[in-house]
Amino acid sequence: MSIFRAGRARYPSVGALLFVLAGCSEQMPKIDARLDEAAQKLLAPRKTPQQYMILAVSSEDPDVRRDAVARISASRQYAQDWAIKGFIAIACLDNDPQTRCVAIRALARTGDPRAAETLLKILNYRDYPSHEVRPPDDLSRWDATVGLADLLLGGRVPEEYRAAAHKTLRDRLHLDSDRHVRIAAARGLAADASDETVRALIDGLRDEDYAVAHQCEDSLVRLTGQTHNADPTAWQAWYEENRTELFAHAGEVPESRRPPYRNDFEKAVHNARELVRWLWPGAKEE
Repeated sequence: MSIFRAGRARYPSVGALLFVLAGCSEQMPKIDARLDEAAQKLLAPRKTPQQYMILAVSSEDPDVRRDAVARISASRQYAQDWAIKGFIAIACLDNDPQTRCVAIRALARTGDPRAAETLLKILNYRDYPSHEVRPPDDLSRWDATVGLADLLLGGRVPEEYRAAAHKTLRDRLHLDSDRHVRIAAARGLAADASDETVRALIDGLRDEDYAVAHQCEDSLVRLTGQTHNADPTAWQAWYEENRTELFAHAGEVPESRRPPYRNDFEKAVHNARELVRWLWPGAKEE
């Protein structure tokens, strides 16, 4: 009897098994459908980048368009002429901000001369008819500004577009409502060693968002080799005294901004000490 009871405790009854199987049978159509869908995706022929471009410009589903643009960007053909033309059209006109941003990033990555022209068009959309460029939202402006800044810092903006690129970044730094756009603009202005840009960055130190002011300081340091700890008054005084030689020390790193290490080993030791100080702020140094 004890063995029988032990067996009943260990194994479910026939009724319980039938109940479980009945529940499973109700779920079987759903499971079959999922397996069928997964099998179709697995066995479906892989699309070419050109086929993805067709989806990117024709699908009504923004998720499909975004995925298609991402796949083209990740392919080896992302810098082909047909791909660049597609990126330009999507970056300027797609009505889905995320799809548009993926195209903007892909276009900037190509480094093609048309990339700078397109990003300038997006950021200065008011100068163009609506059928050429759709007004960008905050996210699209941010990515366009980041792309333009990267192209300038990488020396990949054609000469004929550089003046417009510098002015556009100065305008974004002072006029844009989005902090991320202003930060990206301030970073990109480090590529422009001009009197106008120095004055714009000094004015940017007064931005109510400290991250913007901090980036303005970094760009001023890169341009001049000086630092005034994001103090606009000190920078203005320095500017007035050094207007004829603003860039005499460009590329130098002020002593106060040099890292307290000279190589990777010293950096690792420094970071370990900082971690200890953060974990045990009351600990004394040896």
